[in-house]
Amino acid sequence: MVVVALEAEKNEILTAIIITRQKLSIFEKKFNLSTTDFVKRGDQEIPQISEMDAIEWSGEHETLKRLQEKLSRLQEIQVCT
Repeated sequence: MVVVALEAEKNEILTAIIITRQKLSIFEKKFNLSTTDFVKRGDQEIPQISEMDAIEWSGEHETLKRLQEKLSRLQEIQVCT
């Protein structure tokens, strides 16, 4: 029962990671810039980016990091049977 619940949670997180990566990809294409470069440069160095886009892009980046951390913690769980 616990194993099934953990697998379901992992699948939900993996789905969320895919969706978040798709959203990041949209920003990367729109501004012709990788998310890594966006984070390094900040929105001040990207004149064509609106404040709202910068906030959303940063938010999606943070979401991805948190989802990856959560997935990593779940993968470390060992269930005794």
